[in-house]
Amino acid sequence: MKIEIYNGEHVGTAEWQAPGRVALEVPDPERRSWFESFFATEDSTLDGPVECASMTGAERGDSSEEAFARALYRLGFYSYKFRDAASHGGARDT
Repeated sequence: MKIEIYNGEHVGTAEWQAPGRVALEVPDPERRSWFESFFATEDSTLDGPVECASMTGAERGDSSEEAFARALYRLGFYSYKFRDAASHGGARDT
């Protein structure tokens, strides 16, 4: 799964290749470092009703293709958008 990343301009690409391995093509070294950290960091969420919410298991954005896909939607918190690198459509709002 390879995606293109945007924030008003093309930032680069990220491709999940194997557990713990996301290939980044981001020319800016500071942004590249940020994305390396972003996909390697564990994330967890709360689910269930407010009065008895429970924590989901922590997962790294690079641990599986499914975790990578969930991490892509979290990029929206940082004003990034993404699209499938193979598609020719517009960037997906996240």
